[in-house]
Amino acid sequence: MKIIITESQFKMLTEAASLADDRDFRETIKSYENEVVDGSGKHYVFDDKDPKNPKTFVSTPSKKRGGTLTIGWGHTGPEAKIGAKITKTKAEQLLTLDIINEENKTKNLFPKYDTYPTYIKKALVNSVYRGEAKKGYKWVEAINAGNWDDAATKYLQGWDIDFSQANDPRYRGGVADRMVSNQEAFKKYAKELKGDKKTNTDKKPQSNNSKETEKQRCLKMEPIDAAKRPECDKYFKNDYHMDYGYDFSKEFYIVKSGDTLSKIASRYDKSVTVDSLKKLNDLKSDKIEVGQKIKIK
Repeated sequence: MKIIITESQFKMLTEAASLADDRDFRETIKSYENEVVDGSGKHYVFDDKDPKNPKTFVSTPSKKRGGTLTIGWGHTGPEAKIGAKITKTKAEQLLTLDIINEENKTKNLFPKYDTYPTYIKKALVNSVYRGEAKKGYKWVEAINAGNWDDAATKYLQGWDIDFSQANDPRYRGGVADRMVSNQEAFKKYAKELKGDKKTNTDKKPQSNNSKETEKQRCLKMEPIDAAKRPECDKYFKNDYHMDYGYDFSKEFYIVKSGDTLSKIASRYDKSVTVDSLKKLNDLKSDKIEVGQKIKIK
């Protein structure tokens, strides 16, 4: 069944959409933050610089701490008080509030935020979430000036981090992996912008009989149909599964850091294989990128 909405309704939906509603982004944040629970599954308060795994439950004021009291998935608000425990449902609610808060910070820091593709929004909010983005930072200024290649280079500069760890499976989900994933998103967008610029500067006018461009085809589609075409993502503000109540997880998968085609295939039934994914998505190799939409069936 095709869902049809008016242009004003579509605008309202896209403007109201939040990354807090994006299941894949929520899982990405969870993978980067510490999840510390007791035997009953409740999240408990811990010192975020505690080296133990799992981190120690902070129960008394006398406990010597080196970091910040934290609970849930990186939450440091008033709920993170000594001796506190919360349910998974409460942790999810705090995560929603934290993502909304960090996304609002991101919008203030990057005035053109709403014009960027979803995977760039995720990278920017991810960086703000970790405290890597502030006014005056060179990479932030480069993005606001539209210099994405320069931003990608400057993003990793000045951080005392061993970025070689990003390629080591033992450190998947660590700080290095998180930052390198964001940098790769910036590089990808820089390439896309160069491709658009090349197309726009082509002085040869298209004849009336020329074939439609990919962008023209995508923009003519109903949004719900365009959302089913991975190649159309870059021409729209966001992914549409939240807007339309349509469960795209049955047909598509959004690549996260550390994913491989084999790992993605293992999430589904035996009919989904590496070869079937490559054929469906016209992939010439096993290489995939964070934020890429993979058709499953």
